[in-house]
Amino acid sequence: MRSRLLLTLTMVAATMLGAAPSAQAAFGFRPGSEGVEVRAVEADGSPAEAAGGHPYAVTTEVNFNLEGGGPYSEGDVRDLRIDLPPGMVENPTVVESCTAARFSTPRNSPFQESTSGESCPLQSQLGIVTVRGAFPGGARTFGLFKLDPPPGFLAYMGTSPFGSPIAFGTRVRSEGGVFGLTLEAHNISQQLDISGLEITVWGDPWLVGHDSQRGDCLNEEDPSAGFGTAAVLDADPPPLEEKDMKYRPGTCSIGNPVLLRPLAYLTLPTACAPPTTVVTATAWQSATPATAGFQAPALKGCEPRFQGTSGTAQPLTERASSPSGLDFNLDVNQETLTKNITLAGRIVPNVVASSQIKRAIVTLPDGMTVNPSVAAGLGVCTPAEYAAETVSSPPGAACPNASRIGDVTIKSPLSAKPIEGGLFLAEPYDNPSNSLLALYVVAKDPVRDLLVKLPGEVAADPGSGRLVVTFDQLPQLPYSHLNVHLRESQRAPLATPPACGTYATETALNPWLDPGQTLSKSTFFTLAKGIGGDTCPPASAPFAPGAAGGTYNRNAGSYSPFYLHLTRSDADQEITSYSAQLPPGLLGKIAGVPFCPESAIDAAAHNSGVAETEHPSCPEASKIGHTTAGYGLGDALAYAPGNLYLAGPYHGSPLSVVAVDSATVGPFDLGVIIIRSAIRIDPLTARVSIDSAGSDPIPHIVKGIPLHLRDIRIYMDRQSFMVNPTSCEPSSVTSSLNGSGAVFSNPADDTTASVVSPFQVSFCSSLPFKPRIALGLKGGTRRGRFPTLKTTVSARPGDANIGQASVNLPQSLFLEQGHIGTICGRAQSAAGKCPAESIYGKARAITPLMDEPLEGPVYLRASDNPLPDLVAALSGRGIRIDVVGRIDSKRGGMRATYTVLPDAPLTKFSLTLRGGRHGLLVNSDDICRSRPATARMVGQNNSTAVLHPTLVNPKCKKQGKPKRGKKRGGR
Repeated sequence: MRSRLLLTLTMVAATMLGAAPSAQAAFGFRPGSEGVEVRAVEADGSPAEAAGGHPYAVTTEVNFNLEGGGPYSEGDVRDLRIDLPPGMVENPTVVESCTAARFSTPRNSPFQESTSGESCPLQSQLGIVTVRGAFPGGARTFGLFKLDPPPGFLAYMGTSPFGSPIAFGTRVRSEGGVFGLTLEAHNISQQLDISGLEITVWGDPWLVGHDSQRGDCLNEEDPSAGFGTAAVLDADPPPLEEKDMKYRPGTCSIGNPVLLRPLAYLTLPTACAPPTTVVTATAWQSATPATAGFQAPALKGCEPRFQGTSGTAQPLTERASSPSGLDFNLDVNQETLTKNITLAGRIVPNVVASSQIKRAIVTLPDGMTVNPSVAAGLGVCTPAEYAAETVSSPPGAACPNASRIGDVTIKSPLSAKPIEGGLFLAEPYDNPSNSLLALYVVAKDPVRDLLVKLPGEVAADPGSGRLVVTFDQLPQLPYSHLNVHLRESQRAPLATPPACGTYATETALNPWLDPGQTLSKSTFFTLAKGIGGDTCPPASAPFAPGAAGGTYNRNAGSYSPFYLHLTRSDADQEITSYSAQLPPGLLGKIAGVPFCPESAIDAAAHNSGVAETEHPSCPEASKIGHTTAGYGLGDALAYAPGNLYLAGPYHGSPLSVVAVDSATVGPFDLGVIIIRSAIRIDPLTARVSIDSAGSDPIPHIVKGIPLHLRDIRIYMDRQSFMVNPTSCEPSSVTSSLNGSGAVFSNPADDTTASVVSPFQVSFCSSLPFKPRIALGLKGGTRRGRFPTLKTTVSARPGDANIGQASVNLPQSLFLEQGHIGTICGRAQSAAGKCPAESIYGKARAITPLMDEPLEGPVYLRASDNPLPDLVAALSGRGIRIDVVGRIDSKRGGMRATYTVLPDAPLTKFSLTLRGGRHGLLVNSDDICRSRPATARMVGQNNSTAVLHPTLVNPKCKKQGKPKRGKKRGGR
């Protein structure tokens, strides 16, 4: 005890004497390998070079600059950090722990009165530490023992030179995505005045070759001169059965290596890159750190070792066309992590650890895709939030809980407790892979200061939606089981294939040992049920969509928003196209509504969904309504909004409606979906229809994500845009939808379904009906003259629309058949290519639905009747309406009868038949003495008005005013 006290006083005095000059000197490591050197050796002293092997011992030697050549260092080391090579592993589970009480108790050394404080059990010793400094002999060696780790450390080991403990805590670092172990010692006592350290950790603490340096057998002055006797096995190789072996323990042996199997504590990296160790130290006299590194030769034996390694991916349901989670499991047989010794107690050559997996690529089967339903209410983890994830950050403090889509569990043979965490959705296009779909794995154990952060990329095939998930830079720490669990719920992230059967998941694993090598494996799962647990769907899925449409206000002639609601079930085929026929008289008021320019439509197609929502490409003046589309599988869909705009001609149609849908569902911005529908208008009835042949198909997949479009809601709700008919006859909104069949991209196997939604307006009889008509003549009034006739029909706002009309001219004016020349054929008329010689006049119609009149020629067209039909071909803004009159004679006068007229509001209609040498009409008497004409009009509400207009000619004197008929019910 006295000698120990004198030694301590000597050290204190030496420290005090050297304090002043060392405070002024620079602190650091000696140059080159004199400063830092790392040696991994086998039992015979040769270098340990096997990748994944278990070395006999690993020694890390550090030496500091000496003041004036020694013996004092140029500063007193305070903190020491040793960054072990990535992939190097220590396994604290194979060694017992020394209690704090025994660690602080001086040991009873037979060599000298011990000044250390290590009375730890033999089974807890991990190696030895040699301390060099300004004390007698210049170097002493002490035991290194496993201690119980405090919170924040994976493992803890300590030595107590001269009773001044030094504890090295093991942390896991993950800088730059590369995982490794770091040893940290803090607040090393200045009393030691350390000029150098050799830290030797035994690769297998159980080996009998360490007995002479174990416990009381260790000679502190000369560790090679310990007195322990190695254990002896009486049996010679080949080994006998255990019951035939006799064991004679040595003085410092820790047990029978046959019955108590030795296990490896250290494992070299399984990658063959040269192992690099970095050492950082700071002194008490200065906070400026000193850093030095050492690179050992490259390891050998780079053949991948996949013993017992496998990866599987299984959906969490056995139902087809259903939302599903997923379990991905990566299992690694870690038996070789600690296995090192044969039954005969001899080191087995070439027994090395399994290759740690660097990259895992999982390819899900065709048909298993992203479920759009997952997006509703889903958040994202931004790069800043991901960076803010620390081992101590509470749940939701960094990556928000709304971005969590699953759980992660990592089991390691180094610990009985798994590392747990979450799987988070990364912010689209702002993630390490710069992709739409990306993931973050964040798993942590604050007690052991373990943090695993790992980005993952999800690639979706743009044509099929097939998913390939890649996790690179998997932790080089040994783990026996990695589970990534994607949640299962109504908004599960995946959709199962649409048919029952057996499906294969492909897994490709690349080791750290040689990333160019691949272990490929197929695993299988079976879908045996249909949606909701029913029987499996047929090979060709049914197609029975739903459709409902109408106006909110069913009052006849009133303006009202129009809605259309299309639905399908998960069991139905996908919708590929849509056409519809609206009820007669249900029309849109396009007056004052400009077309969305073609350039704006093109700009929208190249816009992002967010940008289109915030700044629509089409002008607001062109907007006529909005849409809502529901995507996904199961009961909970994700909805995205859109707008409807009026546009110009498209694929031969005079008008089109453009649905500009910002495909922004939750955090996913899929851009803009544009569906342009061609609007056909029947030239006889003005009935409006949507023509699927001239319209854009409904997309099935966007940027690799199948939409699974289930719910389409269309609202034409522009103020005073849609107007109801004035006929209360029962009608319908007839929808025709195409289903995708077996192959979505092949229209040949599509299925068509028609759905009729009844439609009928009310209160037609309450509408007034008081049209007016005027007949004007120009030209000669005497017999044989050919006057010009202008017929003008006027209607009042709010009246029922005209459904039928007939005009019976008096006997004094009849058709001059000798002037009938060319007659337009029906095919020519339908094509709008009637010859000029068939034109005998012109017509003009003004309607409040349009801001320009409809105008066109009046011509004679071939008919099944004795006389040709009189057709007024009206057109405007691309719309064509044919007003067809049948010509015959009644009571000796010419009559024109119009049996089919559009149920459309009319302000004024005028028809002029030219006179002169080629005029169609001829006076049979002095027109000034003619009787009034008779006009009979029937409203769309079946009200009738009979009028008696006078043929007014300016050349006639004292003509009376036309007589007006009375409104009558019925026809």
